[in-house]
Order: sequence, then C-alpha cells, then structure tokens
Amino acid sequence: MPPVLHPPCFRGLRFAAADAAAVASVFDKVLGIAALPPRAAADSSCGRFLLDDQWLEVRTAPGDTLDLGCDDLGTQRTHLRRLGIEAFDGSALGCTPRLRVDAMDTGACTVDLREQAAPAGSAEAGRATAGAGADRLCGLELAVRAPERVALHWAQLFHARPSRDDGGLPRVALARFDLRFALAADGRTGVTALEFAAAELAPLVRNASAQGFDVCADARRAAFCAQGIAFRLRSDP
Repeated sequence: MPPVLHPPCFRGLRFAAADAAAVASVFDKVLGIAALPPRAAADSSCGRFLLDDQWLEVRTAPGDTLDLGCDDLGTQRTHLRRLGIEAFDGSALGCTPRLRVDAMDTGACTVDLREQAAPAGSAEAGRATAGAGADRLCGLELAVRAPERVALHWAQLFHARPSRDDGGLPRVALARFDLRFALAADGRTGVTALEFAAAELAPLVRNASAQGFDVCADARRAAFCAQGIAFRLRSDP
C-alpha cells in the first residue's frame, strides 16, 4: 500500500511587486512587522519579514516562489515522478535538501519543498517581533490563466482538498493555509491578494487608515488595496 501523503504546510513566500518598497512599507507600517536586514550587499529584495515560523520576501525581480514543508521529500519526489514531473533536487549540488518544482509544471509559480523539520528558508537572521501586528499569513491568491484547471492540478500535486471560497473562486486547502486561484486580468499573473490573521484587528485597521488606505472593515474582517495587491485581514483570537 502506498504511503499516505498529507498536504504540505506553508513556510514562506517570495514574490514580485512593481513597487516592492511600497509593499514592504505596508508590512512595516500597517501590519507591524519589522524588516530583517539584507542577507548580502547584492540582495535584490526590498524587504524580508518573519511571522512566527513563516517568512515573507518582496522584491522587484520577477517571479514568485512558495516555500512549503512536507513530511518526507523522498515520498514527495516519487509522487511527482508518477505525475511526470522531475523536480530539481538541491542536495545534488550540496545545498540544503529541497525539491524545486518549476512554474511551468505547477501552472502558477515556483514551489520549493522541504521537510518540515528543516529551518525556515529566510529565517536564518533571527525572528522579528510583530507585537500587536499580524500573526501569520493564512491565505494567498494567485492570478493564473486557467484557475479551475490549476486548482485541480495543485490538489493532485500536493494531496490537498479542492473547494471554492465564498466568492466562488477555486481554492486548495493546505495546513492552516488557503490557496485561491483567480483569472489573470490583462495577462498579469502572480500574487494578487494576501490574507493575514491577527489576534487584534483594530490596531491594523487604524494603521491602514492612518496611511491613507480606504479600509472596508467589520468586527472580524478588514480589507484594503495597495500597489495592486489586496490585503485581507481577519480576526484570529
């Protein structure tokens, strides 16, 4: 009997933004997450952030990468091969063991898979303290050319349950993390929405309003847009 495969957990996100510095400012001034120092002088990122055991990185360079943690890399590699996908293995070059699945194979973005016991990819510089800010990234929306097909493909790739959100978008549920797929407008693919959970929603709403964003909010949810990205906040006491 083949081993039981569980959906991977979200570990980190590296994504591109036209004005990466402005998006990094939202993380800092609205969400209350302090930026980590650059890893090197040639680092092209405009902001690196830590949320508990998750990491986020926004940059001007094109291309998005999801970092996911799985139970066993060997089992995941075998599963991908059965689907006709040969993932790049970082250990072949003496790097930290990971499997990289190219965006061409996922239909959405690059995916790095590591075993869950491995240290978070961008957390080597230490942990930032969010204080009264966001606690974790709990959802992500990706614009793709064929949302229905991509959602079913991801469900197959990562042993996840497909469904739909309240607005009818196809969704894949990972461990405490939802991936939604929307139709790309004007050919623009990539990250279009980020959803954060926070124990206290009111301070984040005040921060967003103070920065001049038009915030739509109720007792448990809030949303605003910045630089073409929808920021969605939800109360998670």
